[in-house]
Formats: sequence, C-alpha cells, structure tokens
Amino acid sequence: MITDTIYQSMRSAPELQNQFKRVALRLPHRQRLVNHFGNKLLVDPSELHGFYLYYEREYDDYIFNLLSTELVKYSRVLDIGSNIGIYTCFFANNVKRVDAFEPEKQVIERLKNNLKLNNISNVNVHEKCVSKESGYISFISPSKRNQGVGSIASEQESGTQIPCISLDDFLGDALEEACFIKMDIEGGEWLALQGGKRVLTQRKAPLSILLEVHPEEIQRLGGSVKELKLILESMNLQVMGLTPNGFKSLDSEQDLRFWWATSEKC
Repeated sequence: MITDTIYQSMRSAPELQNQFKRVALRLPHRQRLVNHFGNKLLVDPSELHGFYLYYEREYDDYIFNLLSTELVKYSRVLDIGSNIGIYTCFFANNVKRVDAFEPEKQVIERLKNNLKLNNISNVNVHEKCVSKESGYISFISPSKRNQGVGSIASEQESGTQIPCISLDDFLGDALEEACFIKMDIEGGEWLALQGGKRVLTQRKAPLSILLEVHPEEIQRLGGSVKELKLILESMNLQVMGLTPNGFKSLDSEQDLRFWWATSEKC
C-alpha cells in the first residue's frame, strides 16, 4: 500500500517517521494482512500492535527467534494476555496444546479470526483474565489506538466486572507436563503469579515463564519489581532479563522489559 511505501522511504529520517507514526495512528481503523514467523495475521495499522507489524515489519523478533529453539522442550503453552494472537498462532505451530487467555472484547474476535485464518485447532480460548483469585475482577478497557493495554483496576479505580481465574485453580493439583507460560498483562503479572504459587512451585515437570514486566503498573496494583522477582525465585526458578543481545542478570538491571524465569539451565 502507498502508506507503507512512504514509511519505508523515511528510514533515514527518524523524525519524519515519528511524525508519520503520529498521523498513521489517527487514520480510520482498517484491516491489513501481514506475515509474521510463518503466520498470517489480520492487523489494524491504526492500532499500535498493527502499526509495528505492518509498517515496521517487526514485532519482538529476537524473542520469536529464541522461542523457535526453546519451545521444542514443552508440550503445553499458556498464553496469558493473547491480544490478537501474534504469539498465540506461533505457539500453536510449535507445541501440542495452547491455552489462550484474553478478556478484552475489543480484540477477542480478532484473536479468533487469526486462529481461523491459520487453520489452528489446538488452541483453547478463555475469555477471562488470570489473577490472584478466581471469580470476578474490575477491568479497565484499553483505548482503540492501543488495544494491548487493558488492565486490572486497582482498589482506587473503577472498571467493568469480568470473570477471572487463578493459575492454581486452572491447573489443578499439579503441573505434570512440560509447560511454557507467556504473560503480558499490564502489571497483572504481580497478581497472576501470586495466584499460581502453589501449583507452579510444586510442579512435576520443566517450567519456563516469559514475562513482559510493567513496573509502574505493578506498583499501581500494590507490588514492586523486587517482590515480583522474589516470587519467581521462591518457585525455584532462575530469573534473568531477556534482551536482543541475549540473557542478562537482573541484579543491576531490573528495569529490563522482558524477563525469562526457568527451571532449566540457560
């Protein structure tokens, strides 16, 4: 499309690209088809995820490259915060079974459409969020320009009541198969991991967790990055930062966006 061609022609002028981005995110919503690591995805370039996939032609590529080699160790994936299925579709092509959690009604149909587009049948979609306890929780919907930032409300905020489940309740008595968990839930990781301490600690199989960490959102929900790391370590998991240049210690760089917590040697 012409807008895509214009954006690519601005590669040598970052300031112009930034101006273009501001305009593009205000254009009318529309659908475009992109390819990402072997999957076809219908995206909206006027929404932030779609912008990166359509214009930048990139989305966490260094993570997907790592997962391409790591997922062979696992038979099951929990994709907590699936959004439109960028990770979900990739997981489905690499493991036997995927459970996808996405509570936001703005994107749930887009997730299902992308699964259908790729003829994926090994994903169970759960229209609820993962939190500390099962039941209902107050949820703040995202803006239409960035549909990936829906979040659990703090005690001081108001939102819409939606169903939620804890990992302890969802996984049951024991985790008996090698499991990979990806979690991108805008600070809700602080609550979700507390709700999975029993089953994830008493696991009977290998476990790895990929977290997108949101320090300010964690603090909004009453926690801290330091406490989040302690929870993971209490599960006997090694916790590291994940960067485009590989793994890094979190001892001095706890502000890294992605964390990798694992029972396996890296």
